Amino acid sequence: MTTAASRPEELLLPASVTGAETATLSLAADFGAEKAAWAFVDATLERLRATALAPRVHTAVGELVANALEHGLSGADEEPFPHPLVVAVLGEGPDLLCVVFDPGPGLPLKSTGHGLNVVEAASDAWGWTEPGPWGKGVWTAVTRRGTGPSPSLVSRLLLLSEFLTGNENPALVIAGMEPTVAGVV
Repeated sequence: MTTAASRPEELLLPASVTGAETATLSLAADFGAEKAAWAFVDATLERLRATALAPRVHTAVGELVANALEHGLSGADEEPFPHPLVVAVLGEGPDLLCVVFDPGPGLPLKSTGHGLNVVEAASDAWGWTEPGPWGKGVWTAVTRRGTGPSPSLVSRLLLLSEFLTGNENPALVIAGMEPTVAGVV
């Protein structure tokens, strides 16, 4: 499933990992990644009938991809298959959870720039997955109700995180919040 370096590729992951309302896209680490992520998000939101959330999702996912390109590729030993970045959109009714996986071991630092402040402003909740041998994911929850991710979305993201990061005991960290969902630290 290797592709040209600049061509994004939709990943076909087992339904048991992702669920029916999930789409994933593998991205190369190049300047077209953010634009490809936006096109992918648009198509996914259309399929999920969640286009009303597009402005917030575009803002958050664009920043997460930009941060992954700038910070998430440093310290990675080798490029994961088939590309270093994976964008996933998980939907459940009015809730969306979007995540950008990268191979970097470093955790997001809100104090280093304005990007994560933008993600926080566009999101109902955001955070990251505990890093595994293949990297981590930084996620954003955007909902029509203005709440954080549902327990079933968290469970699906934990499975996806285990699959994409290699972490056998995945956990989510919610930025600036106390844990309220199992599997969240």
